[in-house]
Amino acid sequence: MTDFFKELKTIRTEKGIELEKIHKRTKISLSALHAIEKGMFDQLPYTYVRLFLRAYAVEIGVDPEKTLDELEIYLGNKTPSSKKGVETVKKTEKKDPKTPSNQNIKKKPVSKRPSLTIRSDIIKSVFIISTLLFALYIILSINEETEASNPKPFLSEYEEEGPISDQMLQENYIKISETKQALKATYPFSITLTTDQRLWYEIKSDDLMASEQVLPIGDNHFHRFNEKIDIKFNQTLGLNLYLNKNNLNIIKSDIYPAKILMGDGGSYLLGFFAASLSIYFPHNNINELSRCL
Repeated sequence: MTDFFKELKTIRTEKGIELEKIHKRTKISLSALHAIEKGMFDQLPYTYVRLFLRAYAVEIGVDPEKTLDELEIYLGNKTPSSKKGVETVKKTEKKDPKTPSNQNIKKKPVSKRPSLTIRSDIIKSVFIISTLLFALYIILSINEETEASNPKPFLSEYEEEGPISDQMLQENYIKISETKQALKATYPFSITLTTDQRLWYEIKSDDLMASEQVLPIGDNHFHRFNEKIDIKFNQTLGLNLYLNKNNLNIIKSDIYPAKILMGDGGSYLLGFFAASLSIYFPHNNINELSRCL
């Protein structure tokens, strides 16, 4: 079978539909959309694969149900249906006079198995099924532990920008500070980012999926949110943040990663926002830590 995801990409490009437009309409991250068009479905969250693919199909104007069927066939969960005409051939059979009729054949009496034997077979079957289910549970548990100890590599469409994943922060950096403070703010909430240095960041607002962004020099990005927002920067040189157009002087301009979390589940109702800023420093450059403190 042909790679259906390549056909989807061809349809999208022929219609002149940009991935950025699909990303803005569906809130599906650009990295997830690229994974769909490359057939890298194992890199997507398992519970969202069908939802993402359905939304993508609707946006490019193809039948979503047919697309989901092609996904199942591609993953090996379903076989393609084949419609072949079946011809019925009628054959006249001559009755062999030498063949005894059913009436002349004496039926042998069917011996009934004792109920005790049947009960024993049922018990054996239940025991075998239980053993198989327990073995399957053990195998799945081992696989989950293996996947947890060997996480999938971080995939980004902005590799040249130096993206930072949570795993990279945990393995290669140390959190040198975490500052918390209350910020005055009233609903509706928005945050604006400006910079005089090109930087990469990942943003997650409310219950939406995280998305990667690149902020060019001299440009600004505007994001709305309802209760909380989480932003991760690969560096903060020349970065300025504005909450509801008010400048936040909480981030120090530096070449090292930072994470900021605003909103803590209800404090905004009292007229302020809780903000948490975490600064990270590379393990192999720990001798310069005193310069940043």
